[in-house]
Amino acid sequence: MKPGINVAAQRWAHVRNVLAVRLDNLGDVLMTTPALAAIRESVPSARLTLLASPSGAALAPHLPLVDDVIEWRAPWVKQPPAATGSALELGQAEAALIDALAARRFDAAIVFTTCTQSALPAALTCRLARIPLRLAHCRENPYDLLTDWVPDLDTIGDAMRHEVARQLALVATIGYRTRDERLRFALDARARAGLRSELVRADIDPDCRYVVMHPGATAASRRYPPERFGSAADRIARRACSISASSAH
Repeated sequence: MKPGINVAAQRWAHVRNVLAVRLDNLGDVLMTTPALAAIRESVPSARLTLLASPSGAALAPHLPLVDDVIEWRAPWVKQPPAATGSALELGQAEAALIDALAARRFDAAIVFTTCTQSALPAALTCRLARIPLRLAHCRENPYDLLTDWVPDLDTIGDAMRHEVARQLALVATIGYRTRDERLRFALDARARAGLRSELVRADIDPDCRYVVMHPGATAASRRYPPERFGSAADRIARRACSISASSAH
């Protein structure tokens, strides 16, 4: 073998049916879109399917880089309460998912997680579905549950990697990269028309330019201090006023 050759990248360069697993919330899927773009750009002829929670699957209309979305409420991921069933019913639902994944004959699966989540339940699901290649971050040795194991060294703290960087680093280990590391969220004509209608209904000029701020997150580790949101809003407003004044002259 020649020095410097990435064996994993060689194996993953020829996949044609990829399953991307992101089973937590909508925002987590959004943070994964640059990594999904890296998959799309690196193996452009491959079919890309996203396995997501009901919340994450709601992004489907806005992710044209994904060919299909499978919705699944994983019992090992914290999500809004849902109707529960007996242990038998839940087991049957999980077995049905495994059968559905196996029927699609995926040849590779990438499990995306935060540093506080374990990839092993999803990795086991993919192995039981007979998906040959399986990639994920994992803190403990996954043995045969993963064919491509990236040790998880991230911990919650001020110096931790941004979620986008974490997922891009994961797919980079198999040679997948994107030229544009920005988030992806596509708006079609229907969504734009709906937004315009809502702005008019709220007596807001739909032709003005706006900055939208969302000061919140379900996870405490992702909550930016409220006073800093206020400070950022003030600076944006002052800059916008300055630009408007300069334009007027």
